[in-house]
Amino acid sequence: MSLFEISNRVTYGTCPFQNKQMKCTLIIILFLAQVFSCSCSKETPVSLELDQETLSMEVGEVVKLNITQAPQSNENLLWSSDNETVATVFFGTVTALNSGTATITATLGEQTAQCVVTVKERKYELVWSDEFDGDSLTDDWTYEIGTGAWGWGNNESQYYTDRSENIRVEDGLLVIEARKEDYEGSQYTSARIKTAGAQNFTYGKIEVLLKVPSGEGTWPAFWMLGTVGGWPECGEIDIMEHVGKEPYNVHCALHTANKNGMNGQNFSAYQTLEEPVADDFHLITLEWVENEIQGYDRMHFYVDGVETATFGETSQLQESGDWPFNTPFFFIVNLAMGGNWGGEIDDSIFEQPVLYQLDYIRVYQLK
Repeated sequence: MSLFEISNRVTYGTCPFQNKQMKCTLIIILFLAQVFSCSCSKETPVSLELDQETLSMEVGEVVKLNITQAPQSNENLLWSSDNETVATVFFGTVTALNSGTATITATLGEQTAQCVVTVKERKYELVWSDEFDGDSLTDDWTYEIGTGAWGWGNNESQYYTDRSENIRVEDGLLVIEARKEDYEGSQYTSARIKTAGAQNFTYGKIEVLLKVPSGEGTWPAFWMLGTVGGWPECGEIDIMEHVGKEPYNVHCALHTANKNGMNGQNFSAYQTLEEPVADDFHLITLEWVENEIQGYDRMHFYVDGVETATFGETSQLQESGDWPFNTPFFFIVNLAMGGNWGGEIDDSIFEQPVLYQLDYIRVYQLK
């Protein structure tokens, strides 16, 4: 209905005196015009907006989000991420940490604006693997024999051998078997092998599918040592350690010259599973990334795709030379018995074979 029609209806319906018709009409028209004018000129609230609603990033990339418009407010502008393992935000600066999706939210009073950040997965290619498909170890591996100095540095109880009773390749698996027997002055035997001099790696993604033995006193490990200098200056990467006295835990750790097991300062973490670790095979993964965040290396540890921990290089570690993880490292696979961490050995576990089994080891590096 037009303003004229409204005024006409109201005029003739409310003015009883004909000679006042024009005056009434004018007053009503002016009143309605004012009402319509106020209604039409009311300002639409200014919304909070970002310059990007979606963002695709590489791991380690840093991008600044900007506010393109915002309402007047006495409130502080707040930033948040709903998944800080994927991406963090600091005053609008977004840092991509791991592949995945995170929603970045800017909040001003009652208004919000969001940007969905997708961090791309790294693209890797396989550079080396051992699938243990034959009937013996390849030339990439050498045996370590004996008790080692002071029980391999940990007061371990076993004697390592190269006998098939202790180590063999069968049915597509590397099998290390610990046995209770008197051998060369020790009461237990097992095996330990390494790729030193044959397969050394720096950076990449490392995967191993393995099954640990159960029982108190067992201490299987899959780990790496650096090739530059002696321990602990050379560095140590414990990709997987498990002690039978902690049946639900899978451990990982880093050792350096100033942060190591001898002084208790090493980087370490563990993941607790819902079922005993020895019940099944588990995929253990290390992502060892060069210059991931602002020029610093980082190392991510996973069990069955779930992240256990991330350890990162810092300016202090870099300046002090206490980050040896930018040099070649080789693999070690062993099953220790007892020792400082393995603890007291329950001999009843040997009523069944005590087996540490590896299905494969695979090394990937960035394309």
